[in-house]
Amino acid sequence: MSDFEFIKFSREGGRADLKFSNPPYNLLTGEMLEEIVRALDTLRDDETLKVLLIQGEGDTFCGGVRTEDITADSIGTLMPHYSRVYNHLNDIRGVVVSAVLGEASGFGCELAAFCDVCIAGNNAMFSFPQIQLGLFPPIATAILPRLIGRNRAIDWIVSGRRVTAKEAMEASMVARTVPDLALTQFADAYAERINSFSAPAVVLAKRAVDEALYTPVMDALRTTESLYMLDLMNSLDPTEGLKASLEDRDPVWKNK
Repeated sequence: MSDFEFIKFSREGGRADLKFSNPPYNLLTGEMLEEIVRALDTLRDDETLKVLLIQGEGDTFCGGVRTEDITADSIGTLMPHYSRVYNHLNDIRGVVVSAVLGEASGFGCELAAFCDVCIAGNNAMFSFPQIQLGLFPPIATAILPRLIGRNRAIDWIVSGRRVTAKEAMEASMVARTVPDLALTQFADAYAERINSFSAPAVVLAKRAVDEALYTPVMDALRTTESLYMLDLMNSLDPTEGLKASLEDRDPVWKNK
């Protein structure tokens, strides 16, 4: 799509790419949030989408919102945009990957953490500085305890300190780290790897994990078994994948 000023967005086959493009720090504005919402709206509930890769242009993932925009008057306008961003991300069936280079601060850090997989450069830094302004990060308070535990989440949020990529990975917010100079290439290859697989397998695997995480264990087992036997095994791709393995060839996905 070419009608965006503050982001770069593209979709080809089972992969979509969204890049923050508001140099030098990719600070978010109301206009930029509107563009993100418009881009994500095209991907909601699309079962052919396997992976969305979110990155920042330049040396910063996202520096959050400009301090001057966080006022009692303006926040009432910005918050609905925030809510729509996360609602749209939550509605995406494929895997959402954030690739963090440099700073991920405030909203940028919340968004990176909200993604299904967060990959970071070795020197990436994560922070929730809102506490220094007499505020707290509302999205982080909801998702961080699930990712890193209650006490650690409180530490990160109320101290406002900067967390290294290494610490974020050890805390399970970041899935893996790579050298900064290799991040773009690694993230692209990671997205392409997911994009090479069967769409039903990717979409249903993510759904099964979420069902298992957010429901009691035995209920989750029944749900994931149903997804596996009724939804996945009734698609064409499992048969093709097994047959291709036996024939020592690459699979040709039918439900891609």
